Amino acid sequence: MTSGFDALKQCNSIDELITIFRAEIAREGFTASACGAFIPTETGPENYFFFVDWPEAWRKLYAERNFVAHDYTVAEARQRISPFTWLEAKATRTLSPAERELWNTANSWGWGDGFSVPIHGPGGYFGLVAMAGGVRALGDDLRRHLHMLALAAHDRCRTLKGMASAVQPPYALTARELECMRWVAAGNTDVEIGAILGLSATTVKSHVDGARKKLDARTRAHAVARMVLCGLA
Repeated sequence: MTSGFDALKQCNSIDELITIFRAEIAREGFTASACGAFIPTETGPENYFFFVDWPEAWRKLYAERNFVAHDYTVAEARQRISPFTWLEAKATRTLSPAERELWNTANSWGWGDGFSVPIHGPGGYFGLVAMAGGVRALGDDLRRHLHMLALAAHDRCRTLKGMASAVQPPYALTARELECMRWVAAGNTDVEIGAILGLSATTVKSHVDGARKKLDARTRAHAVARMVLCGLA
């Protein structure tokens, strides 16, 4: 785990969290961020922001032009499990005139790309952490780093807002499954985990697959996200 990850998990206020998160992502070229969720209610999903670290003028413009209704990155996040860049999502769809207006406006503010981390939880819960910046290639290591920072920030926001998940999974991971998954969350491969724990890569994969199935997750990243939401990571 990174020092930034640990600091996010231990911060005592949203303002402190914003300061830490801003500094961490600034190192990677991101200049603005937001963390929120669409919470299921009887009348439909309710938009809730934990924090919005955007320039005030952009926040006002975003609201005035109702960009939230035309933000294709949010629509993409609803359908995806793994994090993605905004350029990657843009390449897979034809933007509507309203979506293109949002894209062009963001570009004029110097945000040629961004990185979004979807977070899906129990009961239809959908969280999202978004970071805006310039165009930059993101390697696998950097993606994992940003992914884990986003998960830590989102989880800590829920706790600080008194929204820590009260829904516990109706299953229990074994000690070995939990141990392996925590190393997965730290970005280690099966071979690396095996070397750490004195197990074969095949045995590690068996434990990870078992945990993923118990967590009802389609991918390892999805399983890690569910562990964070349930307080297991």
